[in-house]
Amino acid sequence: MNTSRSISRRRFLATSSFAITSAPAIVRAATKAEFSFSFATAAPRGSSFHQTFQNMIQKWKEASGGRVDVTLYPGTQGGEAAIVRRMGINQLQGAMLTAGGMAQIDRAPTALQLMPMVFNDWPEVDHVRDIMRPRLEEALVQKGYHVLFWGDAGWVRWFTKKPVLRPSDIKPMKIYADTGDPAGLEIVREYYQPVPLEPDKIFTALSTGMIEGVSMPAFLANFTQIATVTGHMLDLKYIPLTGAMVVSAKAWNRIPEDLREKLRAIGDETGTEVRKNSRAEDDAAIGVMQSKQGLKVAQATPEVVAEWRRVISGAYPAIRGKIVPAPLFDEVMSLVKAFRAKAGA
Repeated sequence: MNTSRSISRRRFLATSSFAITSAPAIVRAATKAEFSFSFATAAPRGSSFHQTFQNMIQKWKEASGGRVDVTLYPGTQGGEAAIVRRMGINQLQGAMLTAGGMAQIDRAPTALQLMPMVFNDWPEVDHVRDIMRPRLEEALVQKGYHVLFWGDAGWVRWFTKKPVLRPSDIKPMKIYADTGDPAGLEIVREYYQPVPLEPDKIFTALSTGMIEGVSMPAFLANFTQIATVTGHMLDLKYIPLTGAMVVSAKAWNRIPEDLREKLRAIGDETGTEVRKNSRAEDDAAIGVMQSKQGLKVAQATPEVVAEWRRVISGAYPAIRGKIVPAPLFDEVMSLVKAFRAKAGA
């Protein structure tokens, strides 16, 4: 009987997509971790993000000799506002959050995301993030959280049930809105009809006509088959979906400093991997949706992009201060302007 159980266990490890057969013997033999945490992500189970985070957790386990173990909950803990609330009462100790979700902790990270039509490309995003990173991380430290790594998930684009090209096309539409951002709701009412929903209700709401569109990155639209119930996408880089893996200081500080350094290094490697993979997947996902889900893509010409930027810039006075802290808003605008001037030179 013992032999049979041993064979079954080996077969399970051999077929598991997340098994690391080369893990040190001490990891395989460990029965109870010294530091056990629960992390969450809104990314769906089985997505590339979920798999990358699982790989990081396995590396943490190996590097710590089994002392650190993390249970990851993908797409099951509600929206990001709910995830942050769960961290606040210690039901969760960490999470991968977008800058919008991080705003539930501190509004500083909103400067990297909630400024539509400000960034043109990833080099601009990377430049601004690299310069502002220490300040953003310190703001979170002051609220009791540490950043393990920064990542992004592609450019947010418009997916709609009717063709959209110009801002006026979307104004009469009912569009998904995040329930955790009441200040943002008031601003976007000027541009379309927001319908606050939890993320897991988007597909059904589109199917039933409760909403007529949603803004999201292409990788997520592809994974959740959004194109099958929308049919149209405007290829406009509206905002970069950025964020970070954060952990509560209370949980993180339980781990000895020398071990934290090892885990932090693995986190940095994971962040690099997330950014690299997500950017490649962003463009590839659009082609997949066109070929397999019948997605029709409208290309935003320079003229159309300029019109969107002109219209959306009308919201900047409301975003500055109410959504993004005014000093950080000004700094982003200054950094982007200087970066473009240098690139042009």
